[in-house]
Amino acid sequence: MKINEACATQETREEDTAQGQLCSVWRVGLQLRRDAILLRAGYATAVALGAGTYLIGLGLTATVGVVVAAVLLTRSAIYLHYERYLAFRSFEDFASGKIRHECIACGASCHLKVNLGKDDVERLLRYAKENGIQDTIIETHGKNYWLKRKRSGACVFLTYVDNLPRCSIYTIRPTACRLYPLIPSGARLKVDPLCPGLSKDRGHTFKEHLIIQEVGSYVRKVIGKI
Repeated sequence: MKINEACATQETREEDTAQGQLCSVWRVGLQLRRDAILLRAGYATAVALGAGTYLIGLGLTATVGVVVAAVLLTRSAIYLHYERYLAFRSFEDFASGKIRHECIACGASCHLKVNLGKDDVERLLRYAKENGIQDTIIETHGKNYWLKRKRSGACVFLTYVDNLPRCSIYTIRPTACRLYPLIPSGARLKVDPLCPGLSKDRGHTFKEHLIIQEVGSYVRKVIGKI
């Protein structure tokens, strides 16, 4: 039986078996990162509008203007909706207990940019030296550091065991990874609204998450209190 057929008929709790967890990953692959899907759709619409503008004879300048305006509008709308409105509202819901979080090991956070602090950089470089890793694992620009990602967008430390995503440095993973679905945003925190582990009745509360992931002190520095 194919994985999509097996998952479509599965009734057991997803995290209870390897098959169930594989189904979680499969479903996530279908629905995750709706923002990226909408962005591509917006780009396609921009091209279509540009083509229409050119075909009705408004000229190349007008065509380029329409495409650029449509692309900027699309990016701005998606950013404001997902990265600002939904993200900060999700944080308020998480902090107030309206929603919970339970990691389903889907690998979603392993495809996001992971910013690194000084302690993270030192710990990872030490790990690389001890394990004889010669490849680049950290990228930098000025004073900013982040984990290197593959062409697919996945973290270089993301591996797969029996088709399930696994972190090869889980025990020393960066603070940003332990924080997830919490994401620092200046002097505030937000929550990835597309994280599949968010739920109204399953998982850990905000404070439980901070304790389990040992990020309470970091959060206090960001928002001043818990």
